[in-house]
Amino acid sequence: MKKIMNFVLFMLCLFSFNIAVNAAAKINPVIQEIRNEKSRTDKEKLTVREEVADDEAGVAEVSYYYKGNILRKIICHNHFETGTEYREYYIKNEKVYFIYEKMTHTEHIIKVMPTGESVWKENPKVLGISEKRYYFDSNGEIVRYVDEKGNIHENDSQMKEADKEIRLYKPSFLENRL
Repeated sequence: MKKIMNFVLFMLCLFSFNIAVNAAAKINPVIQEIRNEKSRTDKEKLTVREEVADDEAGVAEVSYYYKGNILRKIICHNHFETGTEYREYYIKNEKVYFIYEKMTHTEHIIKVMPTGESVWKENPKVLGISEKRYYFDSNGEIVRYVDEKGNIHENDSQMKEADKEIRLYKPSFLENRL
């Protein structure tokens, strides 16, 4: 009888814990809709058009993904001296609703030759990887920002600052979509 009571108590505790965790993890319906739309876009068979874009930030490899004549997604690769930036822009109704950004920071070596000339050496050693996510509602307003540490920001100063920065340095190929 004691074993049955311990088992029932254990199950009750487990059930209560599960309810508490699920209640704490309730998700914002706007965020859930953005995730659902992104998932649908990723599953669609899309036509790709690639080009090299020259922007203030430098030269970027840009891939445009279309469903028929409708632009659904843009992927951009920027290469810098200290690493690479990879960004995915998800688009619905000509507006960006989600941005995924991944920065890969690599080591670089500048070697001074006996002639005094400096030579840039590529080194594949990765020093770090950082990821950020930006969520926008149907009006183009930012509703969530996830920073490189995985911290979620909603309606705070960090989210507003990230929104200002992403708009200030937006690439020209986005035009008025952001």
